[in-house]
Amino acid sequence: MALSGSILKTSEETFDFICTSCAEDNLIKEALKYCVECQKYCCKDCLTYHRRFALLKGHTFLDNSSVKLQGQPSSLPAFPTKQCSQHIGKIMDMFCKTHDVVCCYVCVAEDHA
Repeated sequence: MALSGSILKTSEETFDFICTSCAEDNLIKEALKYCVECQKYCCKDCLTYHRRFALLKGHTFLDNSSVKLQGQPSSLPAFPTKQCSQHIGKIMDMFCKTHDVVCCYVCVAEDHA
């Protein structure tokens, strides 16, 4: 059974940007936009769903069209987008030198002070 426009994580096909939400479901889909507020890349399908909810309608999307040939984004923000597995919705944007680990600010406050 073929998945339309998506590839299982075991595929060798690569994209410059992959959809963050689909990747969490072990699917690889090419991301077309980046949501600044959510700090996530979105494929065509996820963009459609993202724009349906009133709370998300005002979000800012950046286009991937200005990506350099080496795959380095020129217009996308250079900040972390990986979410903490312990604290839902928190981005892993802190580094604890003592424990040599990347974590979110809640982890720092609770376990790395």
